[in-house]
Amino acid sequence: MAEECIIITILLIFAILAMLRYKRKRWAIAILPLLVLPVVSSVAGVVSKYILGVEFKFIGAVITIMTAMIVSCTWIGFLTATLLQRRKTRTSYMIVCIAFDVILAAVLLSDYYTALPQ
Repeated sequence: MAEECIIITILLIFAILAMLRYKRKRWAIAILPLLVLPVVSSVAGVVSKYILGVEFKFIGAVITIMTAMIVSCTWIGFLTATLLQRRKTRTSYMIVCIAFDVILAAVLLSDYYTALPQ
């Protein structure tokens, strides 16, 4: 699943660059918390597989992914309170971003769960 997270990270970086190109600095900053979960997941998977030479176990994956999700959601909440002015914008931003994090974490954890030996 590390390869898929690398692709998600690249797509989010392209979104940030597009926002910067169209002079939407606040929205480029607002996309940054979405990078936490796929970056942490891909780095943990690549480090454990290629550098350490061990398999990334389910418990390690749960701890890593849930910690990254908590950090990302906290960062989203902070940006919502400080970066965005309109209430409608803040509400929709927070709902969509946290839903993205929760769904991605569920997909990542289900992938690690199905890879468990029976």
